[in-house]
Amino acid sequence: MIALMKLLPRVALSRLFGRLARIEWPVVSHLSIQLFHFIFPRIDLPEASRKRRGEYRSLQDFFTRSLEPGARPIADSLMVSPCDGAFGASGPIENHTVFQAKGVPYSLGEFLGDSTLASTFEGGAFCTIYLAPWNYHRVHHPVAGQLVRIRHIAGDLWPVNRSAVEGIPGLFARNERTWAEIETEQGRLIVVLVGAYNVGSIRMVDAPRLGKESFGDWVSPEPKSVQPGDELGVFEMGSTVVLILDESLRRASLGPSWPDSRKDVRMGASLSFPG
Repeated sequence: MIALMKLLPRVALSRLFGRLARIEWPVVSHLSIQLFHFIFPRIDLPEASRKRRGEYRSLQDFFTRSLEPGARPIADSLMVSPCDGAFGASGPIENHTVFQAKGVPYSLGEFLGDSTLASTFEGGAFCTIYLAPWNYHRVHHPVAGQLVRIRHIAGDLWPVNRSAVEGIPGLFARNERTWAEIETEQGRLIVVLVGAYNVGSIRMVDAPRLGKESFGDWVSPEPKSVQPGDELGVFEMGSTVVLILDESLRRASLGPSWPDSRKDVRMGASLSFPG
């Protein structure tokens, strides 16, 4: 699989798939949504705000579906899960390094596109959440604080399935990604949305054209307060979210350990980090 992916024009094919997923012709959209739901029967339409497939204009509209109010209660916790998915690698940040899988490290400086910024997270912690095709694909703020900036980093679009994550060194630091920096009373947090093969795009609520018509950093013209559960962005085809905590926030969030790798989590569930 990896050998085949090396030969394919990954970015071009992903962009093409994104355009096809946005087609709103009724026959095309109906058939593509029906096929997608057949392939991924775990999609939970009863919890969506629109509960019938015929209510969606395109496959992308179906994929990025919103939920009905109350479908994801927000825990009374310092930090909550920003998305639905399954836990991957997590642990302390040491020597400016984090892990995409056991024994497969990558540089935090390369990942964030800023080695100076990365150095300020030494002694902190990271957590990875993988979104499957059937998951709810909107990403939310995990903490209360001030949104400082959002950065888009262009890159490749490798798949992020298990074989790729375990077999391609520095995969997350190679792929296209967008991150948001949040300042809290307890410390700083960066939420990174990592693109993948067949991801049409990553759209951020406060900077919807970033990565499309504008590039680099977006900075709020005035202080932007956020609360746990506020919508941050959406995968217009899904991928991975990585949380990066500084040491101060890691210490403030001490508690039971992150759930075991591959255990499912839902947006809004309480998160804490082991001492």
